[in-house]
Amino acid sequence: MTNTLDLITEKAHINTVHPNALNWPEKISHEELNHMSRLTFEDELHPREAMVYVTKELAQLAEIEKHVTGVMSIVLSELQGDAVQSLNDGHSLHHALSCFAAEELHHANMFYRYVRLLSGCDFKYADNLYAQRVALYQGDDSPWIKLAALCCSAYIGESVITVFEHRCTALDPERKFFITQLLEAHGLDEARHIQIDHYVFDEVIPRFNEAELRRMKQIVNATEELNTELSMRFGKHAAETFSCDFAAGNKAMQTQIELTLLFRELVFGGEGIQKVDAALDEVQQKLVENFSYQQHIHTQKLAG
Repeated sequence: MTNTLDLITEKAHINTVHPNALNWPEKISHEELNHMSRLTFEDELHPREAMVYVTKELAQLAEIEKHVTGVMSIVLSELQGDAVQSLNDGHSLHHALSCFAAEELHHANMFYRYVRLLSGCDFKYADNLYAQRVALYQGDDSPWIKLAALCCSAYIGESVITVFEHRCTALDPERKFFITQLLEAHGLDEARHIQIDHYVFDEVIPRFNEAELRRMKQIVNATEELNTELSMRFGKHAAETFSCDFAAGNKAMQTQIELTLLFRELVFGGEGIQKVDAALDEVQQKLVENFSYQQHIHTQKLAG
């Protein structure tokens, strides 16, 4: 079992990009803003609206990434007191989850730096529900339930941002624009996180009894409710900060909402837990392909 995790993380020190290693521009060019408008509105008429939308999304995502780091630290600490079993024997699980947590905090740092560069202001939102979101994982539930709930919830956002990464690279195959470079750097780590999620789906969740599975889903649903509230708060804050309606005609935002709801239902809306690519039917797969220019969401070529 542990060999699977070792294989996932064996090149984590190579297939990663520290924020300092990115070639950060002094400012975002008009050409890149027009490109961002194409990414989101499918025309070049909405560069400001696109800027506000991406600012909102990545600032919000940074807060969710920090939550993953915080909760993963709780899980790692509580697993130290858990009875040794095959899944927690040796260093493999601790190492994989530690890498996951550290990389998520790097992502939050990277996204907030980009948000400030893109927006030209110190865009942040203090009332970010962090305490409430972490509190869901501070009870006396098993650390395995907490780990599974965290991975299920994180998996939705990871899948959605991966779809957008595919769209970025399809529309900018030469990686000319910084947003493409940023999301591709993020995707190197995210591919491993997806593999760890899949490991939890395959090896941890099937060991739960009915009560444990039900409790896991309760935490997942509560996490998703708070993440939805966080999204609404960031949307209102962005609209007020920039005096801008970034939602009307925003194809990317419409697709993001549709995919988020769809992935939630597919992954944990049924009796068990599904991997998103396996759960998509032909119509749903076509929706993903039409937006991202890729037939599949999670592919092995990014893994390692």
